[in-house]
Amino acid sequence: MFRIEMLPAAHGDCLWIEYGSGSAIHRLLIDGGPAHTYPALRERILHLPAAERRFDLLVITHVDADHIEGVIRLLLDAEALQCRFDRIWFNGRDQLNAVPDPAGQPLGALQGEMLGVLIGDYEARTGESVWNRDFPRGPVAVDRSQPALPVVELPGDCRLTLLSPDHAALLTLKDRWVQELRKARISSGDTAALRQRLAASRSLRPLGDVLGAEEDEEETAAMADRFELPADDDSDLGAQLEDALGSGSGEPGADAPFGCDRSPANGSSIAFVLEYPAAKPQARVLLAGDAWPAVLEASLAQWLDAPDQVLTLNAFKLPHHGSVANLSEALLARLRCSHYLLSTSGALFRHPHARAIDLLLQQHKGPGRPQLHFNYLTRCTEPWSRSADQSARGYRAHHPKGVSLEI
Repeated sequence: MFRIEMLPAAHGDCLWIEYGSGSAIHRLLIDGGPAHTYPALRERILHLPAAERRFDLLVITHVDADHIEGVIRLLLDAEALQCRFDRIWFNGRDQLNAVPDPAGQPLGALQGEMLGVLIGDYEARTGESVWNRDFPRGPVAVDRSQPALPVVELPGDCRLTLLSPDHAALLTLKDRWVQELRKARISSGDTAALRQRLAASRSLRPLGDVLGAEEDEEETAAMADRFELPADDDSDLGAQLEDALGSGSGEPGADAPFGCDRSPANGSSIAFVLEYPAAKPQARVLLAGDAWPAVLEASLAQWLDAPDQVLTLNAFKLPHHGSVANLSEALLARLRCSHYLLSTSGALFRHPHARAIDLLLQQHKGPGRPQLHFNYLTRCTEPWSRSADQSARGYRAHHPKGVSLEI
């Protein structure tokens, strides 16, 4: 059994993956969505018996708010939820400082440093070394000077092949992190100041117990009043908030060139191919975070033996929620896929872009007709729900509130 769920995370990502058989079920969690969608993740965890609230791997792909904030709340809540993580992948201050850098400048961004404090707290509380344990506490990254891509074997016969980020993309992030810390008036590594910021933040607070969900609903209503959203608005309540590294401005629009993303945060995104079972994969999924397409293309060229060879996938979680800036003809040319996953309500940046979906449908190599999986039905995703368009262009689309795909 292999199953992937795109939890409702507004304009962000929160991916829940299970694989195994019988009582031997293994779990991965990738990102946590923005802060105000955390109750959905928390409820999903609470549906598990307490003894089963264990993840083989938690991945925080990068430091944008729509991926990281829910994880901050989860780690604050982890002890109350009896939730455990055998591995946590996250490239924070120490990992980025470990990348060979001629400039040699230290760095740190506010929420990234907050998360680093919480991962350290988790390790101290549990007595387990989990932070990037598969990469000797160095960065989860591709070193282009090495002949092969990093491969990690997980319990239960699951294999991960890392595609992004590479060292060059991580170095691109450094100057931006320094700027953000300076604007926040926080010194890198100032744990006391970071804890004060966490304690003062209403949006990043833990819920603590199952009764806390009602309090969060009050907070959500207050946010709706604050931003004066109309009752029929299908965007998430944080739509007017900028992401952690300021990507609320300068985001490429729907008419931007394909593959043009230059966001340092997106460039640092962890992306990998998951294969299960590792020995003879029946499920092969590309989980792309918000990665730059050029980095993915370079890794696929390094992995595949010939320029015309393609990687056959069961599913592809599109990078950056279906933005034209994170998709390219060259990337799609290296993939042969059946199912395409789009995790977004369309809030904030109105993803997915129609031109990105058009390119995907044009470049689809099969087998069979392309299957589009959305985890929201909103004004931004509704155009692909029309049966006439599906028939005319030979695809199928699925629009549940949250989605589970079983392979």
